[in-house]
Amino acid sequence: MELITKLGIDVKLILAQIVNFVIILIVLKKFAYGPILALLDKRKKMIEKNVEDTRKIEERMVKMEEEKKQVIADAGKKAMEIIEKAKAEGQIEREQALVNAKREISALAERYRAQLKAEESKMLKDVKEEVSTLIVAVCEKILKKDFEKADQKRLEEAIRKEIVSSKLE
Repeated sequence: MELITKLGIDVKLILAQIVNFVIILIVLKKFAYGPILALLDKRKKMIEKNVEDTRKIEERMVKMEEEKKQVIADAGKKAMEIIEKAKAEGQIEREQALVNAKREISALAERYRAQLKAEESKMLKDVKEEVSTLIVAVCEKILKKDFEKADQKRLEEAIRKEIVSSKLE
């Protein structure tokens, strides 16, 4: 110890400084380092949480972008299906309209055919009547010239009966 005193070192003073240093260290640790370290730890956790939240948001955005692309693709498919369905329905309606038009044309043609046949029958009947009237007139003239009265009457009656029976057919 003498050596220490000869060097000018005061042991009491060094012990007092060590005690003061430990006290300051304890006070600083409790009131300065503790809160600062707690604040830094809290800040570190908050930054880690923000980084994690940002990563989750980015993942969600990527997922939402994929869902958006899928929705757009699905909408495109549905639109194409609707267009194809509308085309098919339009084709069916066109075909049905064509069938209806053909049916109407056939009915109209049939009606005109029937009308033409009726007119043809009427014309034939009129022609037959006219021809039969002319035949009777010609026959009367011929009979009046060449035959006697009794023969004329008999032939006239026979011709009239023949004409009447041909008219009824």
